[in-house]
Amino acid sequence: MTLLPSPHLVYLGVTRRCGPVTPIHLLVSIVIIVACICGFVLVKPDLIVIRVDENAIRAKDFQLAGVFRGLVPVTDQVDVIIGHCPSISCTASALHVYAESAAETAKICVNGNILFNGTKTEEGIALIVINTFTETADIPHFFHSGTEVVQFLKSVKENRMVVLVGNGNMSETLNLEARFALEKLGSSMVHVLRGMDTWAFIGLVGTTSISLYEVMESPTARDGASRADPAIFDQCIPKKFDNAKVLGRSHLKFCLQHKEKYGEFCRPTWSPPSAPTVSPTSFLTDTFPIVLIAGDRAWYLWQVLASLYSAPGFILSNLIVFQDGHSPETFEVARQFGVRLIAYPEANSKHSEQADRIAMHYKRSLDTLWEMYPEQEYVIVLEDDLIVAPDFFDYFHQIVPVLRADTSLFSASSWNDNGFPHSSIDSTMIYRTDFFPGLGWLLSKKWWLQIVEPTWPTCCMGRYWDWNLRAALKERGLDTLYPDVSRSYYIGNLGANADPKVFWRYFQERRMTRDQHHQLANLDELIGTEAYSLLLADLIVHATPVDHSRDPCNTDYFISPGFKNLVLYYEQEEPGDFKQAFALAKCFNLYWDKDIVPGSFRGVIRIHYWGNQLLIVGSQSAFARKLKPKDVKPFKIT
Repeated sequence: MTLLPSPHLVYLGVTRRCGPVTPIHLLVSIVIIVACICGFVLVKPDLIVIRVDENAIRAKDFQLAGVFRGLVPVTDQVDVIIGHCPSISCTASALHVYAESAAETAKICVNGNILFNGTKTEEGIALIVINTFTETADIPHFFHSGTEVVQFLKSVKENRMVVLVGNGNMSETLNLEARFALEKLGSSMVHVLRGMDTWAFIGLVGTTSISLYEVMESPTARDGASRADPAIFDQCIPKKFDNAKVLGRSHLKFCLQHKEKYGEFCRPTWSPPSAPTVSPTSFLTDTFPIVLIAGDRAWYLWQVLASLYSAPGFILSNLIVFQDGHSPETFEVARQFGVRLIAYPEANSKHSEQADRIAMHYKRSLDTLWEMYPEQEYVIVLEDDLIVAPDFFDYFHQIVPVLRADTSLFSASSWNDNGFPHSSIDSTMIYRTDFFPGLGWLLSKKWWLQIVEPTWPTCCMGRYWDWNLRAALKERGLDTLYPDVSRSYYIGNLGANADPKVFWRYFQERRMTRDQHHQLANLDELIGTEAYSLLLADLIVHATPVDHSRDPCNTDYFISPGFKNLVLYYEQEEPGDFKQAFALAKCFNLYWDKDIVPGSFRGVIRIHYWGNQLLIVGSQSAFARKLKPKDVKPFKIT
């Protein structure tokens, strides 16, 4: 019963819709089967597929059901199918698989033989299993619920190819358990199926990598008013799946095309790294899902993945790469590292603006994450241009108890906007800020539901998601924790928001921790806005005011041996006036951009400047109104 090479198929169906099963039905079926097996027909079929009414079997109306090897009862809607599908020529080591999912129909074909041909009358999942060693296919299976899919897949042996198409509204059919089960077969899209999407997928039982054989289409509008284009897969599939060999060949092919771009990743000696299994401290007691927002910058992604693998506390199964659109390079890098990848169809024309597309991708990625892990308390949010420090996970696990203890804290970030070599030095020091830094941050489900999701920008405002979020946090009076020395390093000199000139000026020279553990020193001081304000007030009172008659841009004034605690006041017309703060940021070679005042807390910016702790205080802030000496005239740079 080989699938090769003849294109013929005999499909017999016995159902209640044909009336009661009579001895004549049985006799005709047996004669045809015996004739086929014994070679008494003119054309020997490749595959005999027999479909029997499940209820008839249950009622023992069809007594010969157990005779046929591999027989599995399916739905009672049966047609006799003798026909062909589109066919292409494949090598002897491959099978031609055609899988189509459309709004009205669904079809599965192998080597030109129609194995399933469904219509709109039934919604669900059609699935066939192919034994690539014996080149035989099981009969089609049709499922109306995710539970049925899960139970069936448990019975399928390893190294069996599974071809699956959806008919109708698959998102209603597939529950969360079924989506995880299909992800284990290599699907990178099953978690994002929505509404009337169309989807065709070929996976392998027992695989350890993402399937290359998957396609999904989405409606142009997500309100259900429109239908998606058909999802069609039409390709030669290798019969023998060997993950190591497949990955090796695809890595070689990839590097022949891109070796100049990928450096170490394309060296002959490269192999996927092993994630650390032993944590360096006792702090790594919690594990959090990691959302890695990705696009088409695979040359950055491989560096980010390599840094994650090198960070103690990293758990591979916790990482999910959410890809916007289908970038073959990004897809291949993810496969080589063995990470979980969820790929969305490219944003439609309504989201052509970069800000809208990025916001849409962030939103749907986080939506999907919380659907996958509804019980998780926190998630780490990364982007595909952020390398992480060796103590990245150690840092967050020390910070989490502070977040849990203080309801006025929104998040913790791994990034210090002012973390330059000349303005950050203490790897144990943590600050509070009323400016959300992002760039590697911890998000709680509580704040996601209460603040982030409700304030997310809708299409098509042309606003970046973090602008809306910062406004919402300011309105709520919520703060973020961030380190003096960053636990992440930004490498994105190319991308939607990247400006190479800005990158080389502000991001090329950054300080990041290099050790696996730093005991954070001031965690108790961070709990509570009032307590932190009292801490800052005490530091300001005991700080030495700089000479406000001198030019603050003369850095020689600050470069001197020994640690000092200095305070500098700048002119403000009102509490929200940061014009002089921008001027000082330029002067001190700190980060500034438009209306952004990173690192500020109620008008105070706290940095280490050339080894000195420097407090930069706005003259209209509550701190200056209470604590500024009367003889100090705030700086006003003209």
